[in-house]
Formats: sequence, C-alpha cells, structure tokens
Amino acid sequence: MRIRRAAGHRARWFFFAAVIAVAAILLPAKSVSQAAHTTSQIKKPLIYQVGNVVHIRAEGPRPLLRALDALQDRYGWMVDYEDPQYPADLDLAPNEPSVPRRRHPDVRNLKGSFSVEFNSGPAPDSPPDENSVLKIVVDSYNQSDADGQFELRKEQDGRFDVVGTGVRDHHGEVSSREPILDLLITLKTERRSADETIALICEKVGQQSKIPVTPSGIADDVPGLGTVAAGGMRVSARALLSRTLATMVEHLSWRLLYDVNGKSYELSSARCAHE
Repeated sequence: MRIRRAAGHRARWFFFAAVIAVAAILLPAKSVSQAAHTTSQIKKPLIYQVGNVVHIRAEGPRPLLRALDALQDRYGWMVDYEDPQYPADLDLAPNEPSVPRRRHPDVRNLKGSFSVEFNSGPAPDSPPDENSVLKIVVDSYNQSDADGQFELRKEQDGRFDVVGTGVRDHHGEVSSREPILDLLITLKTERRSADETIALICEKVGQQSKIPVTPSGIADDVPGLGTVAAGGMRVSARALLSRTLATMVEHLSWRLLYDVNGKSYELSSARCAHE
C-alpha cells in the first residue's frame, strides 16, 4: 500500500513539473506573438518612402482618389479626377455618411484597397516623373478588383486628368461609360467671375446629359476673385473647366464625384497643400 502511494505521489510530482516546464516554454512565445500582433496593427501612412522607393497603400472609399490626393500633397501635382457613372447596386455617395445606411445584401460598396510602389527621382529627396508615376498608380488600381476603371489623360495645358471610363459588375466584367465632361458644349465667350463660369459649365453639362451636376463647394474656393473669359462653340466641358481653374491664383484641381442614390454629380475642388 505504501509503495502504491509513493508511486502515485511521484507520478503527480512529475505531472506538475511537466506542466510548469511547458508553461515556461509557451509563455515567452505567447508574449512575442502578442508583440508581433500589436506591431502589425500599427497603421502605416498612406504614402511613405524607404530609400528611393515610394510606397502607397490606399484603402477605404475611393482608394484611387485617396492615392491621388496623397501624391498632390507630397509633390504638388495638380491632378483632376472624375468618377464614372456607377450602377445602382453600388452603395456610394460623394461623402461618407455619418450614420450607416441600410443596404440590400446584394448592393456593393465602393470601398477597397490597393498597393503600389515606384522609384523616386535620382536622389531620395528629388521628385519622380509625374506622368510615369500617375500611369503606374492608375494601372495598378485598374488591375485590382476595383469597381471602377480609369484612364490617365494629359490635357493641352499640361494638367493631368484621371477619368472614369468603365465599371465592373458582380461577375468581374467591365462595361464602358462615357465620361460626362467629354461632352461638347457651347458657352458664349465673355468675361465672368470664375464661380459663375463654373456654374454655367455644370448647367450646360447637366442639360445635355440629363444628369444633374452641382458645383458644390467649389465656389467657396473661387469666390468671384477676378474674372475669366472662357467659352467657345462645341468645346469639351473638361477643357473649359480646366481653363477656368488655371486662371485662379490658388492652385486648384477638381473632383467630380458621382452619387448613385441621387443619380447626379457633385463638383468640388482640392487645394494643393504642397509648398
């Protein structure tokens, strides 16, 4: 009986010793794992540079526009942006709602992410080539599973436009969309304030396309300071808009965003924060 008790005591002792040894091994590993997880949760900036390589990781609503805004702020590039006409099954508004809306389960949401990297200039502090970088960024976005498809254009005045030309359906098929600012409009050439000229361009485009275009917020950035003589017979609305903004003292680019719910466009401006 004493032999059995002694054997049982030794067995329990060895069991507890084994548990303590295993815990000593696992606890440091767990701590390292937790530290690694915490580090991985640190959010990197949207755009950052390591050596001669610039990295962009854009996510959220309109990730392509977020990438363009980051490039504009970093390098001072004036890049204009136009949404395509997204389908009705896409939950999208010019600005994110503060309160989530109820959506049908089949409705898609224009949120996503994509990553791209490119080489900076010859030296880490020198700017890269604008045309090459914008092409890389737009191509990378188009090759992702994004809902929109865009093309890069260079206007006669040297401005770059990123224009929505297609949308992707649930099956991944892309259908083309005619950019609304490609419409040819006629605007009498006379001297007007810049905000009045912009409002007239939006009005002409809306009348011709049957899609309302509202110059929301852009008048706040160009409050009638100075005048511009823009106009012409059957000139693209895009060209007239670019000419008008090019006359401003402030460095402005435009953003034309599509509201699926209202089936309308909203035109706003973006200042360049780069010095």
